[in-house]
Amino acid sequence: MMSEDLGVEAKEAAVREVAKLLTLPDQLQFIGDMKADYIARQQANDAQLSTMVVEQIEQAQTGLESLALSQNTINQLRENFISIERYCQECQTLIENHNQIKLLSNARNNLNTTLKDVEGMMSISVEAAEARDSLGDDKELVNTYERLTALDGKRRFALAAAASHIDEVGRLREYFEDVDQTWETFEKTLWGHISNFYKLSKESPQTLVRALRVVEMQEILDQQLAEEAAEAEGDGVMATIANPRRSAKKSTTAMASSKNLTQQKLKVQGKRYKDKCYEKIRKTVEGRFNKLLTELVFEDLKAALEETRTIGEELGDIYDYVAPCFPPRYEIFQLMVNLYTERFIQMLRLLSDRANELTNIEILKVTGWVVEYQDNLIGLGVDESLAQVCSESGAMDPLMNAYVERMQATTKKWYLNILDADKVQPPKRTEDGKLYTPAAVDLFRILGEQVQIVRDNSTDVMLYRISLAIIQVMIDFQAAERQRLAEPASEIGLEPLCAIINNNLRCYDLAMELSTSTIESLPPNYAEQVNFEDACKGFLEVAKEALFHLISVIFDDPEVQQLFLKLYSKEWSDGQVTEYILPTFSDYFADVKMFVEERSFRRFVEACLEETIVLFVDHLLSQKNYIKEITIERMREDEEAIIEAFREYVSVNKVESKVRVLTDMRELASANSVDAFALIYTNVLEHQPDCPPEVVERLVALREAIPRKDAKEIVQECKEIYENSLINGNPPKPGFVFPRVKCLSASKGYDYLWRKLT
Repeated sequence: MMSEDLGVEAKEAAVREVAKLLTLPDQLQFIGDMKADYIARQQANDAQLSTMVVEQIEQAQTGLESLALSQNTINQLRENFISIERYCQECQTLIENHNQIKLLSNARNNLNTTLKDVEGMMSISVEAAEARDSLGDDKELVNTYERLTALDGKRRFALAAAASHIDEVGRLREYFEDVDQTWETFEKTLWGHISNFYKLSKESPQTLVRALRVVEMQEILDQQLAEEAAEAEGDGVMATIANPRRSAKKSTTAMASSKNLTQQKLKVQGKRYKDKCYEKIRKTVEGRFNKLLTELVFEDLKAALEETRTIGEELGDIYDYVAPCFPPRYEIFQLMVNLYTERFIQMLRLLSDRANELTNIEILKVTGWVVEYQDNLIGLGVDESLAQVCSESGAMDPLMNAYVERMQATTKKWYLNILDADKVQPPKRTEDGKLYTPAAVDLFRILGEQVQIVRDNSTDVMLYRISLAIIQVMIDFQAAERQRLAEPASEIGLEPLCAIINNNLRCYDLAMELSTSTIESLPPNYAEQVNFEDACKGFLEVAKEALFHLISVIFDDPEVQQLFLKLYSKEWSDGQVTEYILPTFSDYFADVKMFVEERSFRRFVEACLEETIVLFVDHLLSQKNYIKEITIERMREDEEAIIEAFREYVSVNKVESKVRVLTDMRELASANSVDAFALIYTNVLEHQPDCPPEVVERLVALREAIPRKDAKEIVQECKEIYENSLINGNPPKPGFVFPRVKCLSASKGYDYLWRKLT
């Protein structure tokens, strides 16, 4: 009844759905499509329902099988419980024989253990033989090590088990002698491979890698044994702390075992294969350098340098082939660089011990090789500071000292000969008539060659040493020139002095060029320690000294001196002194202008102008004739004549500035009252701050018309003005005239004043 109701409800629901779909008459034409769509959906639903029914059936079958299996397991458990109950009932009758059963069980276990130990002991000789046989194959190196290590483990176990039976320990040690012999053969092979690392890295790198793997494995094993020993020792200490009474009772046993403890500690250190590996490498390197350090370095320098190049080039192969075979933490390439560098330094020290026997060319070859070695290391990625250890170690110092000393001695001998030749040979002339000697150009040609040779063939240290040596050579050369300038200017002569001036100006230019190129070639840490500046300026100082000597040639001329002695005399007043002095100067100037460079000539003329003014002032203050009106007029004419004569060579402003001193002296000499002297002297101090009041004293003494009372007042007033102008007791700035006036330095001038006043 219920199914019929459900069918009716389904039909009604279907009618309602169809009514919803066919709400309009036009939709009746889509009935066919809708029917086909519903048929397709029905088929899909039927297929899905069939699949779900099949899955449910399979799950039901699996559940039934699991239930059957569970039932069988339950039945088996029931049977096992029944068997357990039966065995328990049987054991109840054996409780009285429990001790015998326990002994029997222990005996059986011991027998099984003994049989296993016997089997292990019996296999030791076989395993040792297998390990010995595998030594001939480098590919089995690691396997051989593992076999021997396993045999060592069995030996330790056997000796520990028999430790309480001394006789058995002795027999076991004899039994294991074959293992010891095999170990010796193995280690000999292993260290042979390590020692032959360079050749193996190229021909059979796998063999070298296996040997290093063995070293690493042994290091790990040593560490494990050390940790086990540390744990065992810690357990013993804890036991002693926990039971001190027991340790006190067995003190004798502890004393007896102290030796064993010491031996045990030695064993804990392990075989130290890594340390031995480093040691073998060091010995191999020592052997590689043996011939170089014991024979070649003493017998044949050329062969020694060839050998060093060959050995040094090996570092490239070590970087490419050896280093990849070693674990990175070994830092084997850096180790090899250090070992090679140490022995190269040893070679340099041996060569330095006989530095005096080597020629300069041979020394340069040695330093040249050092440069090659440094460049090679830098090319391999070594830090530059480490690459320069050879040159920075001091091992080459005797070699460099010998080279530098010889260079300095040879250069000094050469330039002294040249300077001596300059004394007897006339200077040469350039195309434009300038005088010179070849010394300057030749000196710096030689010095430049030395720098170039060292730059191309030696180290930075050597270039630094040569730079210092060249500076010293320049200083010594200047000192030698100054010795010649110590001679009287008249003996040297005008033309040689002109040549000296030109030479030193040329030397300055060449020295600056050499300084620049040398500093650029030096590393910053050396460049900042080299100071060419003072040595270069020294040439300008020598040129300046020669310039003053050249001035002396003119002013020491007897005719010129005779003319200056006539200053402020009657002949001077008649115009027969200054008019002859200035033309004489012009004649000298014409020659000097042709002989020296323009820059030197201008300085020369300026210096002559200053010296002329100094002499005019000196003779004015030291002459004994009273100053008259004609004297003042003649002084004015001299000023104009000097300006006119010198303006041809020096700018008129500079000439007038220097001649202003003569104008000031003329104005002071023409003053007629205290106020006039004070005002003029104040103006003079503005132009010549170092004009002392003694000048006023001397001029007042030469004035016949000034009363004694006024003279004292004038002098006192001018002294006060001068003292008020001083700064910290000194004039604000020095001038070029009054410090050089001889009469002021020889006398205070009071005699002139008191002679007039008395």
